[in-house]
Parts: sequence; structure tokens; C-alpha cells
Amino acid sequence: MNKDRPSVVTGLERFLGGDIKDYHGKNVVLVTNHSGVDYNLQQNITLLRNKGIEIAFVLVPEHGLYGYRNEYDRRLYSVDKKKNLIIYNLHKLEKSSLKGLLGVADVILFDIQDMGMRCYTYISVLKFLMDTINGTGIELVVLDRPNPLGFLEIDGPYLDNKFYSRHISAFPSTFLYRMTPAEAALYYRGEYSKNVKLRVIRMKGYSKGQMYHETGLPWVPPSPNLPTYESSIVYSAVVLLEGVNISLGRGTTKPFEYMGAPWINAEIMSRDLNKLCNNNFRFRPVYFKPTFSKYKGRKCAGVQIFYVGGSFSPVKFSYILTSYLHKEYQQFRWEKYRRMFDVDYLVGTDHYRKSIELGWSYDDFMEIVGHDMKVFNKKSGRYYLY
Repeated sequence: MNKDRPSVVTGLERFLGGDIKDYHGKNVVLVTNHSGVDYNLQQNITLLRNKGIEIAFVLVPEHGLYGYRNEYDRRLYSVDKKKNLIIYNLHKLEKSSLKGLLGVADVILFDIQDMGMRCYTYISVLKFLMDTINGTGIELVVLDRPNPLGFLEIDGPYLDNKFYSRHISAFPSTFLYRMTPAEAALYYRGEYSKNVKLRVIRMKGYSKGQMYHETGLPWVPPSPNLPTYESSIVYSAVVLLEGVNISLGRGTTKPFEYMGAPWINAEIMSRDLNKLCNNNFRFRPVYFKPTFSKYKGRKCAGVQIFYVGGSFSPVKFSYILTSYLHKEYQQFRWEKYRRMFDVDYLVGTDHYRKSIELGWSYDDFMEIVGHDMKVFNKKSGRYYLY
């Protein structure tokens, strides 16, 4: 047990030590996963029950309650015998079904470690819940946690509704929105879902711009492929390359830190990227063979990406990398699902892809999307808590 308290106290811990008594005797639904722990790594389910909270059932996002599933769970629900709870899979629930389930609820507690990126599915879960309970009178209590990317500025295009996707592009924001879960909930209620009964439990000791390791809180991987805080920073910088035919190291010991393909020249790519992107990142040649995902079982060549510090634009970094691959390798392809391009949904617009295809610079691309970034920056700032 860690007897030295971290500098930041999460919303979960403040709730447990504060107004939790207000919720005794109420039907509580918990939305969480393995990241819902206190600073001593005790799970919220146990902590809430020890404080007299009756949990009707648990709703879980992508990767399940224990965070080990690399793909979506195909089951609608399961029974966790160890916890003596029914676990419902939010990825399989439609809005009408969820609304029916929540008919027994007085309160929904939301306690998940988010990543601060629109394409990361946990923020879509929060939006989905708020849309479902809008006007019902069910109270949503968001137990706040740090934004691991809060040290970065608002970044990237505002979501074009043509590229709405329930799981990866649902939240109406720029690509990086620089809000904690509680701030995001306040923003979404204030601008869109105005009849949600919302309460937020803010953190103590947290400041916007703080890096996660400065909070003193333990890093619990929010999903299987973000094992370290450093990998999550690199993830923000390369996730848009999920939309092209490059392996990002899924199925290796360095997910998102390895990037490559069977047709890459590792030495040349490393040399070129060290010239193009040497302010915040360094690169070395690397070879790997993924055990799953893209190029499963095939030898890939590419680079290992090292974050060396400082603030940066993830969208700019991805734009430079993707433009380089598009220019230098004839094997480069945009990934497609049916007739739609994956990257358009990840970034929330088709301007990103089309600008790269036209050979435009990043500044040219920003001429198109920069105005909406400024508008969102001003609008979202009204809901900041820190």
C-alpha cells in the first residue's frame, strides 16, 4: 500500500470521502473498466460497495471490464461470478435497449480513464450515455480523472458530421479536445444535451497542462495497447496512421512505438524522419513480426519512435509522416471499409486525406480547418474546471 498520497486526488477518491452518503439506498449503475481504481490500485466496485453503494449492474466500454480484449466483446452481457454482477457491453447496446435497462437506475456513476482524443472510444461512450438519459431525470455523476494529453493544445479538425461514427467519431469536438471527462460532460450538456441531470466530482490538485506522471497517480493502461504513459503520448502522434497500410506495432511488445511494413526500408526511413521530425521525437531502425493485426506473422521493417519531450501537434506529426509515406512508397494505400476511408473517420474530415493526396503542406491543410479549431477553443474554454 502506498502511504504517500499523490499530489492529485481523483474524483473517485473525493466522492468516496465526501458526498457518497447521498447515494445510499439508490439504484446505482456503474460505467467503468479496469482503470477505475484509487491511488492504491483498489477497484471502484469494491470501494463503492464498502461504502454502502448498491450497484445494480455495470456497463463497460471497449476492451471489457478487465481490459484484456484486443477486439470488441461480441456478447451483449456476461455474469461476473467473482463480483456477483451482470456486466453489459456498451458496444452491443443500441440506444433504445440501453434506455430500457436504465429504467431501474436512479444514478449512473461514470469512472473511466479517458485519453483526451475524439477517436478514443471512451469519450463516445460518455456522449452515448448522455444522449440516452437526456430528459429522463436519471442523474449522471462523472468522477473526474486527468487528461493524459492535457499538456497538449487543442488540435486537429472539428468533426464533420458526414464522418460521424458512433464509436470513433461521435463527440463534437476537435481531434484533441484538451478536456477531462468532467469538463467534456459539462461541455456536451451545455452545448448539446441540455436536459441531462449532471453532477461532476472534480479532482483536487490537478492543473491543466500537467503531464500524467506529475500527478503521482499510477498509470493503469486504459486499453491493452497503451502499456506505458510514453506509449500513450506516441499513440496520439501516430493513431491517424491506423488509416493506412502500416503496422503500428499492434501484436508486438511496443505497440504504437513500432511503425513499419514489409516494404519499408528501415535505415532510410529512420534517417529521413530524424530530419523531418526531430523536435519532439527520435527514430531508430527496427524490425518486428506482429502476432496479430496488420501483417500478422510477417517480418516488418520500420522505425521505433521515441518521445523526447515538449509540446507538439499530434495531427501535424501524423500529417508529416503520412505525407512522407505517400510520397516515398508506391505500396502506400489508404485503408478502406467498404467504400469509405478509415482515416476520414479517425480524423473527422476528408480534407486531411485529400490535402495529402494533393501534396499540400500542413499549413495549407490548416488554412481549411484552422477556423473551426479557434471556435471550439473559445467555446470549450467556458467549461474548464482547472
